[in-house]
Amino acid sequence: MRVIADLPTAPRVSLPVLAREWLFPSRTMKRRILPPAIGLAYVAAIAALGGLRSDHVFIGLLGLLDLYNEKTRLFLAQFFPFIATGAIFDSMRYFYWPAIDGRVHVAGPYLLERDWFGIGGQTPNEWLDAHHTAGLDLACGFAYLVYVGEYLAVAFLLFFRRRFDALRTFALCFLLVNLLGFATYFIYPVAPPWYVAQYGFGPARMDIQPAAAAASRFDQLLGTHFFEEMYGRGVDVYGAFPSLHVAYPLIAFWIVFRTRGLRWLRAPALAFFLLMCLSAVYLQHHYVLDVLLGIGYAGVAVALLAWWRMPSSRKAARASSAQPAASGSSCAAPSIASRSAFE
Repeated sequence: MRVIADLPTAPRVSLPVLAREWLFPSRTMKRRILPPAIGLAYVAAIAALGGLRSDHVFIGLLGLLDLYNEKTRLFLAQFFPFIATGAIFDSMRYFYWPAIDGRVHVAGPYLLERDWFGIGGQTPNEWLDAHHTAGLDLACGFAYLVYVGEYLAVAFLLFFRRRFDALRTFALCFLLVNLLGFATYFIYPVAPPWYVAQYGFGPARMDIQPAAAAASRFDQLLGTHFFEEMYGRGVDVYGAFPSLHVAYPLIAFWIVFRTRGLRWLRAPALAFFLLMCLSAVYLQHHYVLDVLLGIGYAGVAVALLAWWRMPSSRKAARASSAQPAASGSSCAAPSIASRSAFE
């Protein structure tokens, strides 16, 4: 597996200069109307459909970053796949329930899980629920609380280290794995373990909200309401297949492993991924089958992005070998190497 080569260290920029680059509007940058127009159209569409919240307005106003200066435009371009993912997930509330009505699988996944991974006639979820500890409640709850934050932290690290090629692939992997997961929610909706424990094998109810399940023990131990508020806004009650909770940290580990300058993060990223695999089952949100599917979906997303980027990477590599420094600029060769880093 090819490791991304280190790029030349960018010149140090003083704090006043850095602040000026981010805080002051550009006087020379050519403005364009499309990005802010898309943001405002998003806010208008949500307002027309109903349920407009302050976070929708915030997301829509992010399009204005394209108008401010070069730094904010670059930030918006690099992080747009994350913004789009959030908007797509939120939009599911308008059509999720009618689309899955009468098609939710409840007993089948449970029985398959018990047959393949059963422990003394119980599913791993049931066994872990009977043997839970305060330590695991805190560790697993923490993992579930920050799993998106871990992904975004790696993205910000790549951004401020100017590893834009790696960040672009990382962000697109996030968008792609979520699209694959969201599609599966509709194609094969599955009741999570907590639903089976609470409601049994009867026809899936269409009048419930996502539940924190065993993650509520984290809040009880600390006297907080993190998971109550988090799941109170969710809609994908029957989105157990696959576990995107597992897919995110696996992709994060992959990008950390591929980026030589982030070697120091490899062990923590691997440990977090393994903890998330346990947490998904321990907290009663996913079966072991879901975890394996999440791993598979992450692999598919990475493979598809690698395949999609391969032609341009090969062209960049051929150009680099044919004209290694045709421009005469010392930045030309590193730039080409950066673009072909995911070959």
